[in-house]
Amino acid sequence: MSAKVPISVITGAASGIGRAIAIHAAQLGHTVVATDRETEGLNSLLPELQKQNSNSFVQAVDVTNTAELEALADQVFARFGHVNYLFNNAGTVINADLLDQSADLWRRVIEVNLMGVVNGILAFVPKMKTQGCRGHVTNTGSVASFIAGPGLASYSATKMAVRGVSETLQFELGMAGADVGVSILCPGPVETPILAASGIAAENIGEDPIDDTGVTRPPDLMEAISPRRCAEIVFAGIEAGQFAIFTHPGYKDVAREMIGAHLV
Repeated sequence: MSAKVPISVITGAASGIGRAIAIHAAQLGHTVVATDRETEGLNSLLPELQKQNSNSFVQAVDVTNTAELEALADQVFARFGHVNYLFNNAGTVINADLLDQSADLWRRVIEVNLMGVVNGILAFVPKMKTQGCRGHVTNTGSVASFIAGPGLASYSATKMAVRGVSETLQFELGMAGADVGVSILCPGPVETPILAASGIAAENIGEDPIDDTGVTRPPDLMEAISPRRCAEIVFAGIEAGQFAIFTHPGYKDVAREMIGAHLV
């Protein structure tokens, strides 16, 4: 993307997918800025990042706090001058029937899953548009960005909204001629705290799907992959210019069928 050392900023990096993306980016030679509300996870992550690049750092940031994200963006651009990869990844899930989820719970999920993405975009993307080198924004959605399911009303609603935000951002950046790409990450089952909280009964948790020749194959719909494998898929998808990056390709066909069924 640039002759400069790539800069990656990741929210929700203390655990799960965000942590794996941060570690993978560091292994690729990036300077990593990893953020989360959970300082314990960040503190344990820092040595892994700095083994690869001493300029990497972690910072406690609440994505629901607009001012905190704006201050982070100002800090990162003042120090490095550019951001090549922005991963708006922080998320949460409530597993309960829609009628059992209070308005306060809905507001909390919306603040993290939707407004956390919006806040990240507003803080970083205006600067990325004018930085003079290629940038890319990846917003973590879900297969729930396309497919609803019982017990996950607030989660699905916010992840579908993230898809709408991501598509709109892609259109508008393209119309402006900005050198900033956009993707939405659509994970299927990945071994993370969110998977555990979702109540989804995944298979083969902790093992990546390997075929008889020892080659990693696309997982079945309910096979859980590791966060590390998810991170590899994300970067490969960005490199390939994919907008919707599915960790489980089979969900693409399911999404097409579900969307089509509601249009007839």
